[in-house]
Amino acid sequence: MIFQIPWKHAAKHGWDINKDACLFRSWAIHTGRYKAGEKEPDPKTWKANFRCAMNSLPDIEEVKDQSRNKGSSAVRVYRMLPPLNKNQRKERKSKSSRDAKSKAKRKLCGDSSPDTFSDGLSSSTLPDDHSSYTTPGYICLERVLLSLAGP
Repeated sequence: MIFQIPWKHAAKHGWDINKDACLFRSWAIHTGRYKAGEKEPDPKTWKANFRCAMNSLPDIEEVKDQSRNKGSSAVRVYRMLPPLNKNQRKERKSKSSRDAKSKAKRKLCGDSSPDTFSDGLSSSTLPDDHSSYTTPGYICLERVLLSLAGP
């Protein structure tokens, strides 16, 4: 499954903490790193922590050639990979084993080309305004990511 997360730069493009950082804030609350009213909002740290969490998940990888890093329609595109077995999880000790594992996972899927998994995403154009799908997408994606993170 392919999914995308709006990833606007906070200093540009009409960024709004309530619209553009709600997933990152929810992640910070879920992980106990932020409690509304007790700490000052820190969306930069929330976003960095969320990015690190996504990068550490063994069954999710970023599809870098489909992500857009700049502009008001900046998004990060991710792919859910098949679950790893117990032996594959133990390999996660060094960066070189992570790189090898990532290549092996792509082989397990039958193709190393990201285009195969995109379901036409690469040919679609994203609107400049994410408001028509941001909030519901965040809520749905938030549930998926929180369920992946476990209790």
